[in-house]
Amino acid sequence: MPIRRLTVKNIQAHAVSLSSTAVLLLGLTGAGAAHAGGNVCGSPFVPTPVLHPILPSPNFPQSDGAVNCFMWQTFVYLTWPALAGQAGQPDPNASYGSNNPTVWETFRPHNTVFLPHGAKPAPWGNAKAQLALFSARGLKKPLPNVRVLNSTSKKFRAFNSGEAANLTETQQAGGGVLVDQNGQTVYYEMLMNQTEFNYIVNNTLYEANAQNAFAKSTGIELPTNAVEVKPAWKVLSAAELAAKPVRFHTAQALLPGQSTPVTVGLVGLHVLVMPDNSTFEQGFWATFQQVDNAPLQGSTPTGTYSFYNVNCPQCPVNTQGQGNTPTQVVQVFGTTSAAQAVNQAMQQAIVSQNPQSPWQFYQLINVQWPTSGQPINKAGMTVPLPNGSPNTNTLMNPVLETYLQVPNMSCLGCHTNASAAGGGAFGSSYSFLLGHAKTASAGALKAKPR
Repeated sequence: MPIRRLTVKNIQAHAVSLSSTAVLLLGLTGAGAAHAGGNVCGSPFVPTPVLHPILPSPNFPQSDGAVNCFMWQTFVYLTWPALAGQAGQPDPNASYGSNNPTVWETFRPHNTVFLPHGAKPAPWGNAKAQLALFSARGLKKPLPNVRVLNSTSKKFRAFNSGEAANLTETQQAGGGVLVDQNGQTVYYEMLMNQTEFNYIVNNTLYEANAQNAFAKSTGIELPTNAVEVKPAWKVLSAAELAAKPVRFHTAQALLPGQSTPVTVGLVGLHVLVMPDNSTFEQGFWATFQQVDNAPLQGSTPTGTYSFYNVNCPQCPVNTQGQGNTPTQVVQVFGTTSAAQAVNQAMQQAIVSQNPQSPWQFYQLINVQWPTSGQPINKAGMTVPLPNGSPNTNTLMNPVLETYLQVPNMSCLGCHTNASAAGGGAFGSSYSFLLGHAKTASAGALKAKPR
């Protein structure tokens, strides 16, 4: 299915402006159409996101507002219902917010790409790719539309020597378990889109020694339009499921040690997009959250939160407890004003189109992006890779980096140290996923990161 792009050049070429006819062509309806002429994106030449599965173009004036709109349009695309039988492709005839697997949920989990003994992964879209995940739960075949959750920490592996040399002890301790107010543990995944999958397979980067040799001789650079996502899920209570509308995007999932699915709700999502590796080589790093997660530090909490007890203001915050003791979470760094503008516009548009859509209860916290992109397409580049002078040095999600919410901690700041598998300190294009590759001869490598 061809990708439809909405570019600045298109808008300028038809500068009769976004008339009502153009609005209909873009798929805007209701409140969405009302925002088409607005300026939430910081420029009249930057298209306001629309409720249609369109991948945006990075051809726009560089500003926080423009990048926020780019990532909200990307979010719509990624969270659009997937086309049945076509992994990673949206169903243009589906209704946004229908409770079907989304585009990103049909991406490939990292542990179906980086296999024991560096084995070649099954082709994209092959249902057998996840067979081993279900077999480990005692099931003979994959269950349709059921996720297999294993990790209770965003830190999926130990840092290797090249990474550890450049990361602080605080960052190395960046694991930790998060528990909601119902005593339920939060689970995490890592997935990649077909563009990144093809790059890995075509260059044999799924095997550690081959990956290391490629990094040394050619240099690893994720291609334009490569996408990685890291979702955070919590088990939903009967009360949360009974809400009208349900305030979470839900999925069926197998928890560790279980063979019967439970209903989980999405509470956070990291998105890394390589929009154009000739101008934004360091990528766009966006993080979204469900609006009921936790109060902003310094505010007066009211209502009900997933990760904060309003009746226990004396409870220590952002501190890991023992066992299934609920974590008292506050969001230390709030949503930026530029992000709030597009959040409000998109939430209103979503409600106008589908008042039952759970996506009205999600918001962008911020996007980290390079203001001066620096090339990384050189053989043998070692970590830390250049950071491209990001627009901010601080970006965290309170349910993905609960215990790391301090100034100058960020996605890109950490990922500049991501190194290739196979030893040494060759850069892996800011992706910790590649470090999961294993050797063909000895199975799992020693000390592989998150």
